[in-house]
Amino acid sequence: MADNQSTELALSGNDYASGEQQEHKPSFIGSFAGTDLVRQITMVVALTICLAIAILIVFWAKQPELRPLGTYATEELIQTLDHLDSQKVKYELQGSVILVPEDEFQKIKLSLSRAGLTKEASTGTEFLLKDSGFGVSQRLETERLKHSREQQLARTIEELQSISRARVLLAIPKENVFARKQKLPSATVLVTARGGTVIRDSEVDAIVDIIASAVQGLEPTRVTVTDQSGRLLNSGSQSATSARSRREYELQRTREAEYRQKVDSILMPVLGYGNYTAEVDLHMDFTATEQTQKRFNPDLPAVRSEMTVEESNVGSLSGGIPGALSNQPPLNSTIPEQATTESKQQIIPGRSHKEATRNYELDTTISHITQQSGVIRRLSVSVAVDYKPSVDGAAPEPRNQADIMNIRRLLQGGIGFDAQRGDVVEVISVPFIKDTIIDFQQPAFYTEEWFTRLIRLIIGGLIVIVLLMFIVRPMLKKLIYPEDTKDAYDEKSMSKGLDLGEDTIDMLNSSFDENSVGFAADGTLMLPDLHGDDDLLRAVRALVANEPELSSLVVKNWLAEDE
Repeated sequence: MADNQSTELALSGNDYASGEQQEHKPSFIGSFAGTDLVRQITMVVALTICLAIAILIVFWAKQPELRPLGTYATEELIQTLDHLDSQKVKYELQGSVILVPEDEFQKIKLSLSRAGLTKEASTGTEFLLKDSGFGVSQRLETERLKHSREQQLARTIEELQSISRARVLLAIPKENVFARKQKLPSATVLVTARGGTVIRDSEVDAIVDIIASAVQGLEPTRVTVTDQSGRLLNSGSQSATSARSRREYELQRTREAEYRQKVDSILMPVLGYGNYTAEVDLHMDFTATEQTQKRFNPDLPAVRSEMTVEESNVGSLSGGIPGALSNQPPLNSTIPEQATTESKQQIIPGRSHKEATRNYELDTTISHITQQSGVIRRLSVSVAVDYKPSVDGAAPEPRNQADIMNIRRLLQGGIGFDAQRGDVVEVISVPFIKDTIIDFQQPAFYTEEWFTRLIRLIIGGLIVIVLLMFIVRPMLKKLIYPEDTKDAYDEKSMSKGLDLGEDTIDMLNSSFDENSVGFAADGTLMLPDLHGDDDLLRAVRALVANEPELSSLVVKNWLAEDE
């Protein structure tokens, strides 16, 4: 009884001591100071790394998207930075490139424009205004001059209303003294249209003429113009036939679009949007014909030239040398058939000579006729009109013939209908299928900018939580409360139990005395006289397996004594 009482007192004293130790757990500084130096350094480094990672993740999640504002020279960079600082605008500088938040990009651009700090494009004359230097080679100077000319042409093209940016590339061959071996220059122009505008054919022709007239020896057929979408506006490598066919096709599509616009402007106020559909087809003749005619009109003769000679001699005949024959032939004599008895009359000598020459020219008309290219030979318009909607909710009814004829007359007058040309205008009433109309929805929410920022914040928060829960928290707990971790480990290991084996159990049953195994009054463990370390280890295992609670108290007392 005394032994049992002492054992209970010892156990109760141990419970009180352990409870007091749990109430007075060591502080953080005391626990940190009680560990060895290597452990202290490891914990400090690990906590510092975790804290730095958490801070970086938070800053990364909050950092807005940046967009380059531009690349500036030193003087422009200083002025721009001073303006941004005065406006308290957040920016990031990477070399000579200024990065600003994307959501404030347009606002910052407008502010710089109002302050007169907008970066102006190079005009191409900077090289011409400065000294080239003594050591610059002729080839390098030629390339610089060519680049300067390209910049000047690009700035000139950008003056057009529908052109936002332009880039010009010139291929100018080296001059050759032999004319047969002389190569012709060529040029390439890349243009970017302004938002919502279309580059017209007249503007393309203007660009080609600007480039061709600014470069000596450059022919317009060797200039290539392309837009930002890769659409070929003017080709310097295509044949004349291919280029003409492309222009004819574009002209036909343009004219058809103009007629469709006329049809829409006529029918939209009458029928409303979605109640009709129209299509226009043109048959155009692009045959180029030149004709020269020369016509003569015999009914209207005209005197071209006239020559008249008239000569008359009156009096005695001219005589020559006496005894010689005259140089004038004698006059024709007439001998009457019957002699008359009348007295002879005196004949007066005389001579008359007349000559006339007239040249006539017929009336001539020369006409040179050139037929117009791209003439509309036939126009076809097809219009389908939806049924007339009913008021009382009944089925829609087709439009009557009078309405169809009125719509047809409106179209014929609006598009310039010509029956002699063979134009056709067809208007019919058919029911439309409303279900096939596609309703354009708003873009999905996950494509918005705010959703991207939210995802970044969520990812950053999850990473910080994982670091705190699985890395920082266990390390701090182990550092502040090392006894709890040891107790948890001991209780966990003891609760699992140990497989002592049959040999150990037989050895304990045959060799141990029940009265000799237990705890003394002072709380010490009494074991029988064992021989060898193996026997001692087996006995301890058996005791721990049979009395796990008492064994844990003993271990706690040992740890308390060590401290």
